[in-house]
Amino acid sequence: MDEFESFLAENRDKKFYVISPGGNCGDTLIHMGLIKKLKDFDIDYTCINLEKACKQHISLGVKYLLNITSFKTGLRRYFKLFEIPKGTGLILFEGGGYINDLYYGLILLREILDYSRKTLVAVAPHSFWFDKTDFKAFLGNGERPITLFCRENYSFDLLSEMGLPGNVEVRLSKDTSLYLKQEDLDGFIHTKAEKNNLVCLRIDRESIIPRKIKQRIIEKVKSFSCNLLVADISKWGSLSSYLSAVANSSKIVTDRLHVAIVAHILGKEFTLLGNCYHKNRGVYEYSLRSNSKAKFKDFKDFC
Repeated sequence: MDEFESFLAENRDKKFYVISPGGNCGDTLIHMGLIKKLKDFDIDYTCINLEKACKQHISLGVKYLLNITSFKTGLRRYFKLFEIPKGTGLILFEGGGYINDLYYGLILLREILDYSRKTLVAVAPHSFWFDKTDFKAFLGNGERPITLFCRENYSFDLLSEMGLPGNVEVRLSKDTSLYLKQEDLDGFIHTKAEKNNLVCLRIDRESIIPRKIKQRIIEKVKSFSCNLLVADISKWGSLSSYLSAVANSSKIVTDRLHVAIVAHILGKEFTLLGNCYHKNRGVYEYSLRSNSKAKFKDFKDFC
């Protein structure tokens, strides 16, 4: 067992409350891998998907937006988003890359730290990065145990060097999507006889590749085959379409981490490019580098 599996085994007698922020298809795979392990250890859990809950309940979505505004302006007045079930022994934040200064996971963590002062808290394997936030001060000093799992060494070193209080434990384990096997994905995949090459590049705040370099990447991959798919497939919305696009590709170039992870699970040849912080490089080095079909490149390699 890896460290996260050991943690689940150690706490399998507790009732879990799992907080999932929602997100794209990559986040869905993170969720699927986590639920697979919770079931493997026969853990009693309740899960809230905040994105879905906000769509179903407009008032909750408004409260979340107001909390974001409060957080941005430095206020400490928040609306309560979560009703923790009675008997909950551990509050678990789903893994990913949202507890950082790019997204708003800190708001969700802040609420739990403020309103549930006794219940144990853990963050599943994550990439942490802070440009503005004093994360040590953010966590404060308390007695309630907090366990933070990092999915790569850069985040682990970052947190380890902060001098976090003694109630905070930092551990290292792989991204939970890597608990998935090909048989877990096969039911979503529609295969085609004709294969593409796939270029899947981000167009959001994590993208670091200049437009001219993106075009060079596309032209280079296109020279390998006339069958080329260029799309940010994480935005397609359908998990089946997302997984099928990777399954029906011979070679993949992407800066989407979970497109690379799906390629890894399915045995595809792929090149993972860097994003705006250490997430992609770190997960590649920790979990993917041993795969002979995997490569990591900086976008400057295409200059």
